[in-house]
Amino acid sequence: MGRLLRNVLLDFAQFEREMTADRTRDKMYQRAQKGFWNGGNVPYGYSADNKRLVVDGERAERLRFMFHFFSKTPSLARLRDELNRRGWYTRSGKRWSKSGLQQILKNPIYCGFIRFNAERFKGDHEALIDESLFARIQSKGRDCSHSPTMQKRAFLLKGLVRCSECGSWMTPHCTQKKHKDGSVYRIPYYRCTKTIHFENSACAVKSINAEHIEQTVIQKLADLSQNEAYLKISVDELNGDLKRKTEPLEREALRLRKRLDEIENEISRYVKSLGQGKLSIQRLEAEIMRLEADKHAVQIQYDDLQRKINDLAIRDFNADLLLRTLKDFRKAFTTLNPPEQSEALQCVLKQVVVHPRKISLEVFELEEFGLSSQNRKEWLALEDDFRTLGISQIVTEVPQFNQFLAP
Repeated sequence: MGRLLRNVLLDFAQFEREMTADRTRDKMYQRAQKGFWNGGNVPYGYSADNKRLVVDGERAERLRFMFHFFSKTPSLARLRDELNRRGWYTRSGKRWSKSGLQQILKNPIYCGFIRFNAERFKGDHEALIDESLFARIQSKGRDCSHSPTMQKRAFLLKGLVRCSECGSWMTPHCTQKKHKDGSVYRIPYYRCTKTIHFENSACAVKSINAEHIEQTVIQKLADLSQNEAYLKISVDELNGDLKRKTEPLEREALRLRKRLDEIENEISRYVKSLGQGKLSIQRLEAEIMRLEADKHAVQIQYDDLQRKINDLAIRDFNADLLLRTLKDFRKAFTTLNPPEQSEALQCVLKQVVVHPRKISLEVFELEEFGLSSQNRKEWLALEDDFRTLGISQIVTEVPQFNQFLAP
């Protein structure tokens, strides 16, 4: 009876939450139909006054300049550079990015409309630009820094290369050059995404030659398979470091697990008291709601600790397994075609970090490496079973490595 009553109360609470969400959505839809702003981040060029949008004089003029400039020069990069050159930064004082400018140029609120989901309604706020100008902006295509034909090359480290300076991922790109005879050739490289969204000076690393870093990584993986002593020393150091890091987390997780058990026991005692007539329904409802709230908070902490423990790979590393994996990788890699080689590197490497004068490799331990990427499910354990060498442990020192970085 007690469990039944508890489940009924929880179902009614869930029903009330869903009804509240439905009523909120309906109210927001009705406000949008009347032209009222529904809140959120205040659009650039406006300020909020009693839940209404009011024109912000100076920023409104800058907003108009953005639309007129882009209508004449449809380039987000040039618009971004012009705004930053004038010292016209975002409301938070940061430099503009192309993605931020694109969101502004596509927002119909500036021509007097309120958008709710996929619908638009005439707003009660003052428009900053004409509808004709907004429509003209939408018809202009965004400038592209590269064409699809430049991406025919298979980038073996796509999604694996990270910049050490700003922490951004480095994405594949190509630059087009001409020989003296007029023939065209392309140079592939990995470019820091921060320099794509902001200026090229936003990151010191900027970009790196794709062919060089791919050859360096492949050669380093082959060399590691021959350096048994270095790998075993690295694994021993990592195992000791992981043990020191995980012990306090495991003690805290054990304490939280005991607390969860205590809460469950308290709930059971209250339910038994109700069945024995020692407790009123109102008291039971209040106590259960309190205990469920405590349980939810403790469960969140416990799950977060478990994720941290899994991320630290609490099981010991296996040097022999890693050596066997890299030896198999060396034999099999040359037999794969470029798409399969890229997929194989995705399975062997967690990431490649580019420093000014070196690169760092983080390597997965795999149980075996087959001759075809179609067998990858056989070489990979479950994702939760991945164990990795620390990023600072396998480091390639490349003399004059910075000559392959962008100036």
